[in-house]
Amino acid sequence: MENYKQSLHLKTNITNSRMSFSPFSFLCEESIEEEECRDPAISIVMPAYNAEEFINEAIDSIVNQSFTNFECIIVDDGSTDATREIVRSYDDKHIVLLENKHNFIDSLNMGMNAASGKYIARMDADDVMHPDRLLIQYTIMETEPSITVCSTWMKRFGDNISVGNMANSLSGWIEYPLLAFLKGNFVFHPTAMIRKFFLIENKLNYQESYLYAEDLKLWMEIAKNGGGFYVENQPLLYYRISESQVTRRYKEEQKTTAENVMHEILLSLIIQNANKYPELKSTFYELLKLQENKLITFSALLDFFQNLFINNKNKLYLA
Repeated sequence: MENYKQSLHLKTNITNSRMSFSPFSFLCEESIEEEECRDPAISIVMPAYNAEEFINEAIDSIVNQSFTNFECIIVDDGSTDATREIVRSYDDKHIVLLENKHNFIDSLNMGMNAASGKYIARMDADDVMHPDRLLIQYTIMETEPSITVCSTWMKRFGDNISVGNMANSLSGWIEYPLLAFLKGNFVFHPTAMIRKFFLIENKLNYQESYLYAEDLKLWMEIAKNGGGFYVENQPLLYYRISESQVTRRYKEEQKTTAENVMHEILLSLIIQNANKYPELKSTFYELLKLQENKLITFSALLDFFQNLFINNKNKLYLA
């Protein structure tokens, strides 16, 4: 419980460190103050299912953000505990409570559709935001309109987790996001901030048939539609590790769904280049037969095409 609190002293260091290494080093205080008079700039979307044990910490970290022009849409996902009562106990103008039957993807989409902000910030009900998370991500998104999704690194905390346990991935501007996703999901879902207009313009949302990897599927569709990805290499979220986590309870289901998405990404890249290099398609299906016959693994199939794409970036279309 104390792990994330011991890390909060990083607030000053994190904010100041932007001045030395980040291309988005300035904080547009004047423009942020102007936004205060308008609709919320950011809509935080946080589904919550039987989250009574930790949701207080999540909400407290939200209402204490240094950036205040936001709404926090909490979608109760059919909880049977005191989650709704805890949310209602907050007398805060930023908080909006919606109620839904137990269906996580539907609750996610309910929150996304209700969002009135220019940007949507994802959040989970058992995690904790760094005090400057919204401010830093908002500044990045405002500074560079080509960024559709801005995620960050995060620090893990919880039982049997050492202080300062960092979860990092890629960082900076991701030049070839579809290719990068073949190596794994580099966007930590609860750290993501998304440009809402892009979702509306391309009619994108979370898909129920991709449960447990619904985020990876959404990132894939954003990338296929030309969306840009940026990863801020600062830990702006404290990510709780617990036995009740979906990623632990449904690890195998998540792995299977994620592999299905990667299969789709790979096929998309191959089809984009099939006219110029028809051999790509035939090679893919031949290797797929070998996988089905258990002569190679899915990982080996991915590795083959990753290396091929990386070594031929100047010849192939990988956007």
